[in-house]
Amino acid sequence: MADGTVEYVDKNALGDELDRMPDGYYRSPQFIGTLTAQCLASTCAYLGWVLPSNTLALIKVDIGPSAQIAWAATIWTMGSSIGFLIVGRLSDLYGRKWMVMSTTLLGLVGCVIGGTAKSVGMLIASNGCNGLAAAGQLSFGIVLGELVPNKHRGPMVGFIFLTSIPFGVFGPVVARTMIENIHEGWRWSYYIGILLSVITLALYQFLYHPPTFAQLHIGKTRIQQTKELDWVGMSLFTAGCVLLLIGLSWGGTTYPWESTEVLCTLVIGIMTLAGFFVYEAYFCSVKPLIPSSVFKNIGFVAVVTCATVASMVYYSLTVLWPTIISALYTTDSIKVGWQSCVIGGGVVLGQAMSGLAIAYVPRLKMQCICAAALVTTFITSMCSLSPDRWANTIAFGLIACTADIGLVLGILGLIRALGGAIAQSLYVSILSNVLTWRMPEYVTTAATQSGLPTKSLPSLFEAINKSDYSDVPGINKAIINSVGDAVVKAYTNSLHYVFCATIPFSCIMLVAACLVPDVQKFLTYNVAKRLQDKGFRRFDIEVNDAEIQAGHEGHPDKAKAALHV
Repeated sequence: MADGTVEYVDKNALGDELDRMPDGYYRSPQFIGTLTAQCLASTCAYLGWVLPSNTLALIKVDIGPSAQIAWAATIWTMGSSIGFLIVGRLSDLYGRKWMVMSTTLLGLVGCVIGGTAKSVGMLIASNGCNGLAAAGQLSFGIVLGELVPNKHRGPMVGFIFLTSIPFGVFGPVVARTMIENIHEGWRWSYYIGILLSVITLALYQFLYHPPTFAQLHIGKTRIQQTKELDWVGMSLFTAGCVLLLIGLSWGGTTYPWESTEVLCTLVIGIMTLAGFFVYEAYFCSVKPLIPSSVFKNIGFVAVVTCATVASMVYYSLTVLWPTIISALYTTDSIKVGWQSCVIGGGVVLGQAMSGLAIAYVPRLKMQCICAAALVTTFITSMCSLSPDRWANTIAFGLIACTADIGLVLGILGLIRALGGAIAQSLYVSILSNVLTWRMPEYVTTAATQSGLPTKSLPSLFEAINKSDYSDVPGINKAIINSVGDAVVKAYTNSLHYVFCATIPFSCIMLVAACLVPDVQKFLTYNVAKRLQDKGFRRFDIEVNDAEIQAGHEGHPDKAKAALHV
């Protein structure tokens, strides 16, 4: 294992070379059912993220108003960032099945809460559940990755992403179409999630049978395993992440950046995370939640860095993109939805292409360098966005997101999601902070020069927030047009700051891409694990049961079990 310990594993849990796997294994109902469950689970994750996060302003009109509506998106990324590490680690220790079923059930609960939400607080609670659930719903790199040959893991990940096109790509326009044309419109994203979650649970229950706890840990009980969990590490990690993200979300919006609330929350969060890593490296007496040895691998750190920066682009743009389109180009809800599809489309295109490229195109390092260069080029180009460059903005957004590498496993998934959550909080805060001084600067000048009385300015700013100028004293069409141009100018200038803030991260990714190792030699046809239906076993069941029993009785030396390091 990563921490250097050795455990005994049942021989039947292990896979084999592809040409020695059972006939019909990949055409069996068990494998196809598992694949289908993973596709549906991935779709559920997008239903809980893409659709609500793209329509927060419209949802707020229905169940708001509330200044906390942005938390509905932040809590999702916070939950997924914490969940990726916890779910990945616990599924290694206790087995995959009950972990993916638990997260699917949690997603079902989240969709029920979201579908019945009467307030923004309930919506935030719903997305918190869905964020944690997404860690298991998006675990196809782990669940399917161990069931297929190493060489086919990339294409398999690409295939899963292609099946998510209906909501992963077209989610924004689907959500807005439902809001405009269906009773209880935005709630249908949660209703559909309920239906798909139930189907996914049934498929997992009856067709997904991975190695069990008894097979993965011969000679050890669940109670023994639970005692060996890194409870202190999990507590420090969770508390640190939550405090850090809360501080970033508060800064410049709920409280000023220099306020006691923001500074204390950020400092305590950072110190808690620092304490977590110190504890893991020097004081943890059980299996650490994050073994320090993984960060000694420069190649792994490089891959994590590349994927994290790409995720920072994706998660933040998913929330900001509708604002960019509606503030600069069009307020038509359906058009905003269609233009917002480029973010999901770029990710799906990038995942599908990179999945195939990893398996069949040589020189992975050059692929990563080229992808990182594209991100740096096109995200930097977004700094020049303006109302008369609609096509350029759409193209730049589409191409930048294709660089997401897609190696979502364990710690990689954690840091990607955490980076995305931090970026989302950071970029939204930058936009809000710059708007607070750019909006009055541009709007006041434009309105007064067009003839609006100074005493009407407070009413004007309230009207801008409501998009209704009928109650502003002294307003006329010429003033409204002038104010509209000033609002666009304020948003354009503010968004320049946001995209300038991405440049340092893009440069870091470009450097990291140069350190990505060439993994071509690891892309073999070896299968790590196999499904545990009777027909897929490698050895006689009666003999193997006797071997497992020997292990449980404390004689692993008598059990003819394979060593798993």
